[in-house]
Amino acid sequence: MINTYMPRLSLYRSNKQNDYRFLDRSISEMLTVGGTDLYIHKYLGPTNQGASVDYTQPEYSTLNPTNIQDLLFLENRDRTYDTSIYRLRGHYNVQNLDFDLSQFGLFLNNDIIFITVHYNDMIELIGRKLMVGDVLELPHLLDYNPLKETIPVALKRFYQITDSNYASEGFSVTWYPHLWRIKCEPLVDSQEFSQILQEPINQDNYLGLWDKDKTYPPGYIISYGDKNYESITDVPAGIYPPNPAYWKLSEEQNLKDILATYNKNIEINNAALQEAARILPEAGYNRSSLYISPTYGEYESNGVLSGKNDQPAPPVSVVTSSSGQPTTGTVAIIRNPNYKIASPVVKISKQALKSIWDITADAINVSTQINLEVLQLAPKRIGNNSGQVEGDMILSVQSTGPVTGPYGTADNTYATGDQNPVAPGFTGTVTPQMDYRADCDPSFQYIARSSPRTFGYSAGYLTGTAVAPNGYPVGSGISFPQNPKVGDYFLRIDYLPQLLYRWDGRLWIRISENVRTDTGFTASDKSLLSGFINDSNVTVLTNGTVIPEAQPLSSILQPPLDPIPPIP
Repeated sequence: MINTYMPRLSLYRSNKQNDYRFLDRSISEMLTVGGTDLYIHKYLGPTNQGASVDYTQPEYSTLNPTNIQDLLFLENRDRTYDTSIYRLRGHYNVQNLDFDLSQFGLFLNNDIIFITVHYNDMIELIGRKLMVGDVLELPHLLDYNPLKETIPVALKRFYQITDSNYASEGFSVTWYPHLWRIKCEPLVDSQEFSQILQEPINQDNYLGLWDKDKTYPPGYIISYGDKNYESITDVPAGIYPPNPAYWKLSEEQNLKDILATYNKNIEINNAALQEAARILPEAGYNRSSLYISPTYGEYESNGVLSGKNDQPAPPVSVVTSSSGQPTTGTVAIIRNPNYKIASPVVKISKQALKSIWDITADAINVSTQINLEVLQLAPKRIGNNSGQVEGDMILSVQSTGPVTGPYGTADNTYATGDQNPVAPGFTGTVTPQMDYRADCDPSFQYIARSSPRTFGYSAGYLTGTAVAPNGYPVGSGISFPQNPKVGDYFLRIDYLPQLLYRWDGRLWIRISENVRTDTGFTASDKSLLSGFINDSNVTVLTNGTVIPEAQPLSSILQPPLDPIPPIP
């Protein structure tokens, strides 16, 4: 009697047999029927960096996607892609791109897609697995109707692969995987993908990346760095851009100009800089909105030095009648929603206020010696012709005769006795110049007791100019004048930066430096901000080597390499 045994049933085999091949062909056919084309830009490895002396950025003899360009930061910033485009079928779930407003800010919560491809088809076509660094182009998402009608081509949709692994749904009954799942995110304009986005739209005369071993005839375009160059004559091997004798920047439009937001970001940034220059045309901060408070003079009314130089002097009284009899007012602090900060004032009665108006009217003879006129200023415009539609309306007061009084300080008060021109012992100088405050009453003449010795409370960063405090006249030259008067200003233009001095009777006292400049810090600005920080000069060594004067610290402080010991 012969005993027969049925073999043990098992779908798994230790090796891939006919049942695996049958399922694999069926799955491949399914993706061919129901999938979409994927145009694959194959990542070859980091771009050769030339003769590198930095051990953290080695030079590789061959391109390999496993090479690392920067071993310190573990980055592959400069990537080389295959000039051939591989077409592979894939499948993914199309979904709407919705904005997530549940957190702080605005986020796209589903701009990441997961695409599955047939594993064996991928290996046969590409030669390896799809990995991080590869770029996909989805042709079925081409935008044939861009908002900018002048664009000559349809807009492409690129995705970068950020992760990859076997797909769980790709395991068949034989326990072998058949699908490869890749995680894709929208491609952004960055240094890593410059080779893909910099290719010109017109491919007829494009020869790809520059090759040191090739010669180039005139009229052809190559890519070098992150720019495209056109040969202007026969280029021998090894002549790399941007040598102006052989190469010029190409004017052909590329994908980066169309797809990337670089140009739009530059436009936005330039507009922001123009608006900043309009609001803040000079470096530092504007002190014209500030004022120097009235201070004690150099001498009291009795001719004795007060000892309170440059200290604020409190208001004492105000003139409220043409007879010159003072009425004492009260110093108060006024708070108003229209004021940014509280304002100190002298509080007087209504009768005194009426008297002030009467004395002002009598002094300037309103009916015959002034002209009141409403004027409209021109509207302020900026570089792109935007701004106000209508100009501000102002009231212009033009005096048609001499202004003879009344007199007062910048606060329209008499702070000390020697400021009152009708008081005994007055030694000041009456001048029609507006003194200290921008909100002075134009009907008053003011007493310039002496030229300011400082800029008061307006001292700050980069505030020094060639203008004296309160706009006093300034002389200039390369040597001081022989017979100056006390309080005279003089600008020495033979210094850099230029220095402003004031004569105090014995010495020329330096009070400021002319360092305030335009915010652009151009080469024409006579300031160390332009001549040192933004230095564009170069130094030519005796051997003809040209070295820029402005150098990054990374190149200056780089330690020299240790010498290689000889082989024993």
